[in-house]
Amino acid sequence: MTVRLLAMASIRYRRGGFAGVFVAVLCASALLTALGVLFESGLRAGVEPQRYAGAAVVVAARQALPVAGDLDVPLAERVPLPADAVARVAAVPGVDRAVGEVSAPVVLPGEPAARAYGWGSAALAPLEVREGVAPARPRDAVLDAALADRLGVRVGDRLPVALGGEPREYTVTGVAAGAGDTGRQAALYVTDEEARVLSGRPDQVDVIGVLAGAGEHADGLAARIGAALPDLDVEVHTGDRRADAEFLDVGRVRAELVVLSLSFAGTTLMISVLVVAGTLGLSVQQRRRELALLRAIVATPRQVHRLVGAEVLLVAGTAAVLGALPGIGVAHLMRDAFASAGMLPPDFGLVTGPVPPVAAVLLVLVTARVAAWVAVRRAASAPPVEALRDAAVEPPRLGAVRAASGWVFAALGAGAALVPLFLPGEQALAGAGASAICLVVAAGLLGPRLVTGATRLVAGPLRRLSPVGGHLAVEGVLANARRLAAVVTPMVLAVAMASVQLFTQTTVRAAAAEQAAGGVVADVVVTGPAGLAPGVTEAIRRAPGVEAVTPVVRGQAFVRHLALGEEQVSAYAVQGLVADGLDRTLDLRTTAGDLGRLTGDAVALSEQAAGALGLGVGDRVDLLLGDGASARPEVVAIYGRGLGFGDVALPRDVLAAHTPTGFDHSVLVRTDGSGALAAAVAERFPGVVVQDRAALDAAGQEQRDTQSWISLIALLVVLGYLAISVVNTLVMATAERSREFALLRLVGTRRRQVVRMTRVEALLVVGIAIVVGTAAALPALVGVSIGLTGSPVPSAPPLLYLAITGTVAVLGLAAIGVPTRMALRARPVDAIGARD
Repeated sequence: MTVRLLAMASIRYRRGGFAGVFVAVLCASALLTALGVLFESGLRAGVEPQRYAGAAVVVAARQALPVAGDLDVPLAERVPLPADAVARVAAVPGVDRAVGEVSAPVVLPGEPAARAYGWGSAALAPLEVREGVAPARPRDAVLDAALADRLGVRVGDRLPVALGGEPREYTVTGVAAGAGDTGRQAALYVTDEEARVLSGRPDQVDVIGVLAGAGEHADGLAARIGAALPDLDVEVHTGDRRADAEFLDVGRVRAELVVLSLSFAGTTLMISVLVVAGTLGLSVQQRRRELALLRAIVATPRQVHRLVGAEVLLVAGTAAVLGALPGIGVAHLMRDAFASAGMLPPDFGLVTGPVPPVAAVLLVLVTARVAAWVAVRRAASAPPVEALRDAAVEPPRLGAVRAASGWVFAALGAGAALVPLFLPGEQALAGAGASAICLVVAAGLLGPRLVTGATRLVAGPLRRLSPVGGHLAVEGVLANARRLAAVVTPMVLAVAMASVQLFTQTTVRAAAAEQAAGGVVADVVVTGPAGLAPGVTEAIRRAPGVEAVTPVVRGQAFVRHLALGEEQVSAYAVQGLVADGLDRTLDLRTTAGDLGRLTGDAVALSEQAAGALGLGVGDRVDLLLGDGASARPEVVAIYGRGLGFGDVALPRDVLAAHTPTGFDHSVLVRTDGSGALAAAVAERFPGVVVQDRAALDAAGQEQRDTQSWISLIALLVVLGYLAISVVNTLVMATAERSREFALLRLVGTRRRQVVRMTRVEALLVVGIAIVVGTAAALPALVGVSIGLTGSPVPSAPPLLYLAITGTVAVLGLAAIGVPTRMALRARPVDAIGARD
């Protein structure tokens, strides 16, 4: 009989044990397929162009910062092109017309995210006036049909518009429509001259749209246009890639999707290795006597390995292939969840090619095969007599290699937890996950010792509380420590992963909020839905009762530096401030230098950023601003409240020149307490809001909130896989004990005493898992808290911790209790004679 036939017969004989392996591999394949689809979509997917649907080619400045050996880093702001480039593109053979588009954010009634465009760019859609006429005067405007319907506006109506809080009024001269959809971005079309005035950048354009001549192919035309602009760092888009220039969020989210999917794919692969290995190990333990008998009848170690390997490949191969299809569905569910969280545009499509499912199947098959080899290694290599002895009673000691490996991983986990002490700033967060994973692996390898030690520690009280059930539970756990260690590992992993991911975010959020609240010494904060124009800020300065004013511009900056010998690009939240009167509105807690020198060619850094970059007062830092412009200012101050106000502070005018509008994000105001400012602002600038200083969000808080939701969604998917694994291993471990339960009942143990015994065991297993999982997460959380806040106490909301541990406890108790009651339904005499 061939090995394949033996393997198939063994699978049929032990369907219950292999069912657990099947479930573990199927879930791993589905999850890895989903993450693979997201990764491929991050490389290839996007949305269809709307306003540029009629353009053959769209020319835009490169919107990413190249990083050697790594993914490009998307820039935060649109990088403009010089206006004279339009004429150069128009002169390229095959170009029928080149249109330089400029735009500005405006606030319309009920449409806070609208933009104003020059009417010339309507030809790129193309849009045509269906009612009325095109704009001809500075205060004329044309609306697309969908926007006009939402606003209830007709030709001839007056339309109030706010630009940076400053009120304007336009006359609606026409309503336009086109063949395609242009509804993703609410658009107001004005004259080209008015659009340049609104943008504040008359010598620059956002993009250049190209209408091709008759018979011209877009790709050939794009190549000629790129060759005609050798001095400009441009990207020439055709096809669906035109949407990258139209919607900057598409390019950014693709990069974020690649990073996110790679990060969680690595974590998922490590988890699947642990889960599949634990499940296979448990399955092999349940067959100790069978494998020992094979060795006793002179089966060679190679033959045992071939048999188990064939079994695993048959079961795992089927499960992996079947898991790939639901994995595509999981990817679409995750896409929808990410869109709800604000990471992905709702119309962002996914690419479902053959590569992700094939890669997932191969990965889980390799994982299962290696795990099977490790699980059966002892049973296959032991001498026949020793194999029979080990089959009767679990070996009391761990192997030397396993024990040594466990202590090595424990040391690595402890070392990774110390990374934040040497790498300050948010870069240290990467060490937290590595620390927890290493400590969980150590717990899995040293699991039998942990289970034995913890059980002996509580054995006395358990025996006193429950003389029969407690005694049986303690003895059963001590005799089957290896089996229970395989059960404990996925629960430990669930507690540790959830704790590190969630409490890292709560620690950062709490520290940022505390710094923001403590740093604002102004009385009020003035904000607007699309920023505040300089005229609004100046009006606030002249308002009655105002004693000091600090306009604040926010953005993002990038710094190239070396980390562990490799080039790295770090992104930092940056704020632009006016040094004059700053001490009366804002306290950044200066620790070195003088913020009063924050003028001209100067920069201030947070302690975290300065430590990560190795800079001090007097040094110069190479910055890349949000629109790609470079600067090399001198560090004039170091401050302590970086999480609350951003890690980089620049002079307000320097930063504003490199933002799309140059508007202030907010204005901090010190008043005499009369309350006159609110009335004065409300009267002149509708939509501008005067709030208490507590209303100022921490710098980068919106981005952190979005990232928190994204991480939470991905974490919930991974934890769902872990929950299935927990239930799977517990059911496998409990269902195998039907003969043990029958023997206990035949020697006089009552049914309720057996149930009580399993309840005590379940409480022991769950308690050990929660304690060890918490201990695995704690070093990482303490390291992160020290690195980011200077305090060793992380912010861990008790209710959130109870939700994590309570969920694990409920899963564990239910997964042990239900199969126990099912096993006890059979008569003891029938169960004791059942085949093993």
